[in-house]
Amino acid sequence: MISQIQRRAFIIVILGFLVAFSSCNRQQPSVKTVAIATLMSHPAIDQVAHGIKTELDREGWKEGINIRYVDRNANQQMTVVPTIASDLAAQNLDVIVGITTPMAQALRRVVKSPLVFAAVTDPVGAGVVSDMTRPEPLVTGSSDAWPYRDQLLLIRQILPKAKTLGVLYNPGEAASQYGIQQIRHYAPEFSFSIIEASANSVGDVVPAAQSLIGRVDALFLSSDNTVIGGATGAIKVAIANHKALFAGDSGTVRIGALASVSVGYEQLGIDTGRLVGRVLKGEKNIPIVVAQGSDVYINRKAAEMMGVTIPQAVVDHATKVYDTIGQ
Repeated sequence: MISQIQRRAFIIVILGFLVAFSSCNRQQPSVKTVAIATLMSHPAIDQVAHGIKTELDREGWKEGINIRYVDRNANQQMTVVPTIASDLAAQNLDVIVGITTPMAQALRRVVKSPLVFAAVTDPVGAGVVSDMTRPEPLVTGSSDAWPYRDQLLLIRQILPKAKTLGVLYNPGEAASQYGIQQIRHYAPEFSFSIIEASANSVGDVVPAAQSLIGRVDALFLSSDNTVIGGATGAIKVAIANHKALFAGDSGTVRIGALASVSVGYEQLGIDTGRLVGRVLKGEKNIPIVVAQGSDVYINRKAAEMMGVTIPQAVVDHATKVYDTIGQ
């Protein structure tokens, strides 16, 4: 026979076990799943992805504890982008992040989960949102519209005698369509005539650059992912022909473009990470963030190899000066 004391002891043990079990359950955090999909790897794009995760970690979203990432990269293969979008749409995800215009466009067409886009130059023109000033319940993001007027001003400061600017762009990308319109608009202000060369794929970038040599005083890479993806080849063409080549993002300057006026892509990633954090907390109708800043980046080694002397006043004003290329 179980004594009354034994019975009470048994009940106390069971109650203690239940309390401990309940406490463990309460302490077990809910894990959120965030997908980050991008068209390709590139210094600027990689900074955005890094900034997103850095900000979420700062806010307390610790990978492996209360957040899990699903990373997807199309590796410059446009045909893979719809497949990635469909795959992510089929999963039960808390937030999907689409970096670059093509990836954001593909995700917008198929996903029902909250969508945060990043580094989309012209969200309205790309069809990702209908209005920059009217937030949507499940879609928000960040725009990296380049400061084109400032970029052309920088080219004029470095090349005061230049007359003709060769612009490489992909007419099939929304970001590039926006960019070429901006360049055409501002070029007369700085007495530039424009010669355009189209590149419909990354493999077309080098031939497009070569077609401009001998007809222009400098090259300028537009904001689309096709041309940026082929930037290394275009830089080699510029160096081989002692032709100045400019870009609009700091990452391309780091690998060998001569100079740029760039938005801060790491900060853009941080700003995007804040948007993701707000979505994870259940917020809706979150306003879109537009990148700020017009920092000057120059590459003295690239200038030397392209046969260009950068005025000291420009060097003194630069946010960052690189002395190597190809890294």
